[in-house]
Amino acid sequence: MTQFASSNDSADPGRVVSAGVMLFLLIHLVCQRLVPIDFNVYWQGGSDVLRRTGALYAPRPALPFTYPPFAGLVFAPEALLRPTSSAVLMELLSCVATAYLASRVIDLAPRRFAHIRNSHPWCFLVLGTALMCGLNPVWETLAKGQINLILAAVCLFALTTDRRFTGGVLVGLCGGIKLTPLALGLVALRQRDWRFILGMGCGFAGSIAAGLLLLPVESRLYWGRLAWDPARTGEVSFAANTSLNAVIRRLAQMISPASDGSGTATTIAWGAAVTITVIAGFLALPRDRARPTASLGVGAAVMLLISPVSWNHHWVWIPFIAMWASTVIRSRAIRWLLGILTLPIVTVGPLLICRAFGADAHDPQSLVVWWVSSTIPLAVFAILLSDAVRAVRERALPPSPSVPDSYPPRSDLKGFVCPSEPARGAGRAVMA
Repeated sequence: MTQFASSNDSADPGRVVSAGVMLFLLIHLVCQRLVPIDFNVYWQGGSDVLRRTGALYAPRPALPFTYPPFAGLVFAPEALLRPTSSAVLMELLSCVATAYLASRVIDLAPRRFAHIRNSHPWCFLVLGTALMCGLNPVWETLAKGQINLILAAVCLFALTTDRRFTGGVLVGLCGGIKLTPLALGLVALRQRDWRFILGMGCGFAGSIAAGLLLLPVESRLYWGRLAWDPARTGEVSFAANTSLNAVIRRLAQMISPASDGSGTATTIAWGAAVTITVIAGFLALPRDRARPTASLGVGAAVMLLISPVSWNHHWVWIPFIAMWASTVIRSRAIRWLLGILTLPIVTVGPLLICRAFGADAHDPQSLVVWWVSSTIPLAVFAILLSDAVRAVRERALPPSPSVPDSYPPRSDLKGFVCPSEPARGAGRAVMA
């Protein structure tokens, strides 16, 4: 498997913030900015918390507030500002988060790019940030005022920091805002990182406790009913939903057009798919922190596949998933095929493609809808199964006498590190 080296220069805080501010200014020079519709949901939810209206989960004319009560508490300070000012602040933070994610992608670049990257870190960071904005999940998150980029940046920092308990707390708090980051605990579980898991439990429990203490009525409503209803976030079989749950729903609707895709058989099928995904992810994950590409790619893939609803703008982790997938797929023909099928989806987006082809994004019978909504989750699912099978086979083989197949755990690991190379001595840090 391809080894990756790292340069801490690309993740320099000053450079990351500067690149994020440059992106923010460029967006405001090129685009006419309004209050994004998704951000308006955050602002209105925070306003309801501040004014104690009790209407946090009440029906709304546009989009409902679908997040845990703790998210309302987090968004409350935004409501102290006018919606336009608060939206600008959110966008600035999202731009900085984009630059940070780009810096970490650069850190995982193959070693053949190491010399150029290390000699021109600023140029690589600006270029990487610009390329990130060409991805549909990123530009759609920025356009809608979503919080996905910020949460991804916090979770990525949490997974790579050497302060494991603190990292776990951060992921737990992110799970209190959106539940999906909790699936990243599978990475720590596989690596037996008990401090991270403990911190994660404390962070998530703290978010629930804060909600129960400050928003008791809303907490009982959310955790008692709303949290278990995937349809609360929108139509599950909509083309923009790229989770396994959506694929199964669309298949059920194709088989029985008169139904809405829900039912006992669909629920059982989705439960089986989730179980297989989690087991495959657990097997595919490395047992130590010496392979950051696999850890981040597999962890993000499992998180997005098992979520009941994974809108296309949730896939801001796609660069890490793609880098991991490139280490699993050995066939050049398959790489080209997947690239041709998925590149339009990850750049243009499923909804714009449906519009271009005149397809109804709500029609599960449409081949265009199936292409744009099911190709990526099914491909990632297949790659995950392949990686899990490969991992099981490799562990069943006897160790090679010349090249060690595993490396002893180290107690002083900071972030992710590459394993030591027998011919070169100590390994290199990948992510500090």
